[in-house]
Amino acid sequence: MTDTFTEALDAAESAQASYGSQLGFTGGRTPFAAESLPDTSIAVDVNQDLLKEVASHIINRAGHVSVIDKRGAGKTHFRELVYDALRDGPRSEEFAIARIKEVESITTRRFYTRLLDELQRYDYLEVPDSYPHATDEVRSVVEDVADQLETQERCCIIQVDQLEDAARRKSTFEQLLAGLQSVGDLGESEPVFLLFLFGTPTAGDRIDELRETLSSRLVAKHRSLERFEFAETEELIGRWLAWARDEEFTDGYPADPFSAGAIREVVHRSDGTPRDVRQQCYHGFRGGAEQYADTEETRITEETFENYV
Repeated sequence: MTDTFTEALDAAESAQASYGSQLGFTGGRTPFAAESLPDTSIAVDVNQDLLKEVASHIINRAGHVSVIDKRGAGKTHFRELVYDALRDGPRSEEFAIARIKEVESITTRRFYTRLLDELQRYDYLEVPDSYPHATDEVRSVVEDVADQLETQERCCIIQVDQLEDAARRKSTFEQLLAGLQSVGDLGESEPVFLLFLFGTPTAGDRIDELRETLSSRLVAKHRSLERFEFAETEELIGRWLAWARDEEFTDGYPADPFSAGAIREVVHRSDGTPRDVRQQCYHGFRGGAEQYADTEETRITEETFENYV
């Protein structure tokens, strides 16, 4: 005899499998469920104006950039686009790129050593295998590497993600900001290190509060990302469905079984961020599976949301 939760698991699994089969899904794929995109083809091309702006600042070495927005707004995807292009793209030889992660307990010295660790992989830079203990001495090593980059007419983009993790503690954030401003100032005629910072509004406010000089040097300060409206949501649905069917997405790929009304309902219920839109789409699909189990109706409508979500 099974318990009630096992019965719920079995029923949900059966309903989604039957619904997915009816919709032509393959390989047990469930659209909209994964937090991380299982394939880059699912991503909707948005924020093109910001990409062009960031590209301009990098080419001209005009100054530092901060992208400040709420969680789920697409900062990670935007960061990955830039990171992948600068590290592995056709122009990767022109730039070095360093990613500083897990900053919740970082110190100024640890920031310097992580930066140097990231630069170890570039054969054209001479970076020592070990570093001095004193923070000022480690900074001298960073200065030497900066001189090498400047001589070679290269720059390094430093990406720092989830600044809000460090901003929870004032002392930690001050240590991180001290390191960022220190390396951001290196270079005789133009910056050698360009800062590319990501965080929530909490982090943006703390930068303004604690480091006015660094804040003033952000040539693109606290930029936010685009929100999804109807067109972007419809495209996202089509991309997820194409992935679930193992088909190639092309412009105009149908959002069926989502009706236009259902797409408007997703937009209405979400805050416009890619994460929340995806989650609302998932709830629509989940409700569609329950509806299909009850009525054999495949189409997801506003009524599906009202009755099953």
